Amino acid sequence: MPLLVWRDQLSVGAPEIDKDHKQLIEFVNQLNDAVTEAQSEKVVGKILLELIEYTRDHFSREEKVMAAAGYPDLDRHRKIHLALTNKVLTFAQSYLRTPTDQVKRELIDFLASWLIEHIIKEDRKLGAYLQNKRIWL
Repeated sequence: MPLLVWRDQLSVGAPEIDKDHKQLIEFVNQLNDAVTEAQSEKVVGKILLELIEYTRDHFSREEKVMAAAGYPDLDRHRKIHLALTNKVLTFAQSYLRTPTDQVKRELIDFLASWLIEHIIKEDRKLGAYLQNKRIWL
């Protein structure tokens, strides 16, 4: 059973951003499955690196949309993205140094709660702004 499930309530109303969010949920689920099934450190590490790379790409795409749309909260949102990136990189470095079950669990728990909270509290504001401006992606 997946740790995270996409629900319509998570939609920001911008199909390209929703598509990215669905993929991020999938990566978190893959990471959770790999850890739960005690797959090799190589497999877990590969999924983690893919998740980090996709997250960076997503943030870049999202920030470009915000800039193009004149989103007034861009700077604050960008800082939130940077803080998440730094926290995930810290977890990844810790995992690579000492791949304990505790580090893996903390990383997954953080990613799962952060992703859902960020979509609901931050990205839905962006979606509402885009819809109000009639900007469709």
